[in-house]
Amino acid sequence: MKRFGLLGEHLSHSYSKIIHTSIFKSLNIEATYSLLECKEEELKNYIELLKQGKYSGFNVTIPYKKTIIKYLDCIDEKAKAIGSVNTVYVKNGKVYGTNTDYDGFLETLKQYQIDVLNKECYILGTGGASLAVNKVLADFGGRCHFVSRTPKNEEIGYKDLETKKIDVLINTTPVGMYPNVGFSPVSKEIALKAGCVIDIIFNPLETQLLKDADSNINGLHMLVMQAIKAEEIWQGRMIEDTSIIFEDLKFILGLPLNMVKVVQNLNFKKDTLGCSQDEVYIFEDQFVVKISSSKDQLLREKERIDWLADKIPGPKSIMLEEHNSKFYYLRTCVNGDNLISKRFLNNPFLLIETIKKVVDILRSLDSYSCPFKSMESIGNSFIHGDLCLPNIYVNEKNEFAGFIDLDNAGLGDAWEDYAWLIWSFEYNLKTNKYTKDLLHELGLEMNMEKYKQYVGNVEK
Repeated sequence: MKRFGLLGEHLSHSYSKIIHTSIFKSLNIEATYSLLECKEEELKNYIELLKQGKYSGFNVTIPYKKTIIKYLDCIDEKAKAIGSVNTVYVKNGKVYGTNTDYDGFLETLKQYQIDVLNKECYILGTGGASLAVNKVLADFGGRCHFVSRTPKNEEIGYKDLETKKIDVLINTTPVGMYPNVGFSPVSKEIALKAGCVIDIIFNPLETQLLKDADSNINGLHMLVMQAIKAEEIWQGRMIEDTSIIFEDLKFILGLPLNMVKVVQNLNFKKDTLGCSQDEVYIFEDQFVVKISSSKDQLLREKERIDWLADKIPGPKSIMLEEHNSKFYYLRTCVNGDNLISKRFLNNPFLLIETIKKVVDILRSLDSYSCPFKSMESIGNSFIHGDLCLPNIYVNEKNEFAGFIDLDNAGLGDAWEDYAWLIWSFEYNLKTNKYTKDLLHELGLEMNMEKYKQYVGNVEK
């Protein structure tokens, strides 16, 4: 199996492993990618491992993009002109360096159909990324100007922008990057007067600069394309269709970084079965991520799960974070079969027996003085979580494993729970033949008024 990695000093906030792992998955490549934090004196050792074939290629990041050059046999014209290397590979026994940041920014211009020929282009910042951006702009006929807080030589200051005609404005500084969102390197007036505004920051996807300029050209395309270009070099093949890679990465990179670290190596799918207003994603039956514009919606579920965590089987909270103007909740999955599995629907009396066990567990929770009220009713009932068959999970021994939805859990009118449970029981069995048996086992008498009040005219 091939091994690749990123060489840098501090890599805890790097997304490189996520991106390259996603590329491997999309292309069915057997390979690994590691974040290799190292000191400057260790660079030579890694290059030696590359020559020995123990690694197949490296990316390089701050602060070694220039330092690495002295350990390489050759660097290409792009890297020479930019003055830094971010991709290292072996060819014909020699170690080469190139700069795919150039390709990433070039692909961004193509993606958004930005023509820079004879345009006045102002680059905010003078760091390593600005040099790659400058090289692309210059190669395609742009008239480039560097903007610095401490201008030297031909650079200009930020105040000078007030009197300039700005066709293209590109931010290569970290101003506005997570977690210090809400800041812009220039005033809103400057952002608005620029013909085209690009921010190579990708976290958040919409920086304050882009908001001010009403632009959507962020650094995500550059980030992903520079990685794809590195993979093309390492794998010796062109990657024609990048749509699937972008689709997966746009979602993953849109998550908070702490959340990404938990789920980054797991396959995921969007849950389209439920009726939740939130976006719900399942990660290999291990984790669930819910995304909502309402913090209260997710906080309500988290509070209930946390309160129930040591009282009944079920999901456990991992984290709830705000990110990119949305709220993200990560919890564990409930594993097992739900009560509409064939083994239950084909055996109604086993289903009734299992439901009784679940309801007995829920009734026992009254003694815990649940602090939550349900959203639509009051009273003294047991805890529930949308009490219907598809939401109740049991293990292989038919023992209660938990609910998949606790958003509505809380003290309320018990008959709201019973009504939906009976409705779901009849709906999924496609008969009311066994309803009397269910009511008997639960110790209930049918309250048709309450049943109609809560279930209403829902079709069976």
